[in-house]
Amino acid sequence: MLCRMHLAPFASSSLAARLGTVRTLWPHAETIFTELQQEMEKAREFMSSFEQLLSSQGAAAMERAPSTSAALAQSSGDGFSVCQDVKNFTPEQLSVKVVGRKVVLVGQKET
Repeated sequence: MLCRMHLAPFASSSLAARLGTVRTLWPHAETIFTELQQEMEKAREFMSSFEQLLSSQGAAAMERAPSTSAALAQSSGDGFSVCQDVKNFTPEQLSVKVVGRKVVLVGQKET
């Protein structure tokens, strides 16, 4: 059975000179780690640029979106209360549904 020690370069330079170049089955650790480090650096740069893109798009979307505020206030007991700013809607334009464990508030406005 071959092991790494059999495939490593010889310590004796005269023997290595007579046998010629010795090849190993394993790549050098430095090249693997260098490639891995470069790949990780590229991934980090990509993630950083993607994060900047998402944050800039999120800020732009927040500026364009109509300002609505929602606040969830815990109350004592089993229930809870939600405050939603719906001053631009009439009661006929709003519908509230309970779907499973979620409360869905839909406001439809014709323009």
